[in-house]
Amino acid sequence: MIKEKINNLYKSVFGVKPEKIEKLPVSGSSRQYFRIYGNNENIIATVGADKRENKAFFYLANHFKKLAINVPELIFKDEKTDIYFQSDLGDLTLFDFINKQDSFEKQLTDIYKKVIDNLIEIQFKGRENLDYSVCYPRAEFDRQSIMWDLNYFKYFFLKLADISFDEQYLEDDFKTFTDFLLKADRSYFLFRDFQSRNIMLKDDEIYF
Repeated sequence: MIKEKINNLYKSVFGVKPEKIEKLPVSGSSRQYFRIYGNNENIIATVGADKRENKAFFYLANHFKKLAINVPELIFKDEKTDIYFQSDLGDLTLFDFINKQDSFEKQLTDIYKKVIDNLIEIQFKGRENLDYSVCYPRAEFDRQSIMWDLNYFKYFFLKLADISFDEQYLEDDFKTFTDFLLKADRSYFLFRDFQSRNIMLKDDEIYF
C-alpha cells in the first residue's frame, strides 16, 4: 500500500512512473525510507507518521539549505499522506566508513576535523533567524530534555546490560550534571543526535 502511494505521488509530481521502488533498512526511528529509481536521478521517499516531526524537518531543511549547509534537498512534500521526497545522498554513512578502515589513517582524521568544523558552523550559523518554536520535540534543550537523555542511558544501557549501580547515587549525579549544563549559554542551534550514523559522505563532501 505504501509503495503504491509513493508510486502514484511520484507520477503526479514528475509525470512518469518510477523505474523501481526499493525499501531501505529501518534506522533508529519509526520513519520508513524508500529509494526511487528514476530516469534521470534517484531520490528518497520518506514516510513519517509524526506530523510535528515532519513539520520541523521541512522547516529546518529549507532553513539550512538557504544557509548553504549540506543537508538533503526537500524536493516535494505531501502532508496528507505524510510522504515527502528528498535528494538521495547514497548509502555511505560516516559510521560505515569508519568500520571499513583498518586504522585511524590521516584521511579519517581529516574527515573528523571537517565534521567538527561543520558542527560549529551549524551551531552558530544555523541559529540565524531560526524559529525555535518549530523545533522538535522542544524549542529548547532544557532540564527535561537533558533528563530524557540521561534516563535513556539508564534504562537502555545500564539496565539492559545488567550493570550494577546505585540508583540514588546515579540520580544525584544526574541532577548535579544537569545543574552544571544549564549554567552554559544555550543560545545556539543544537543538533541533538549528532552521531556517525546521521552523517553521510558523498563526492568528497559531508552531509547531515
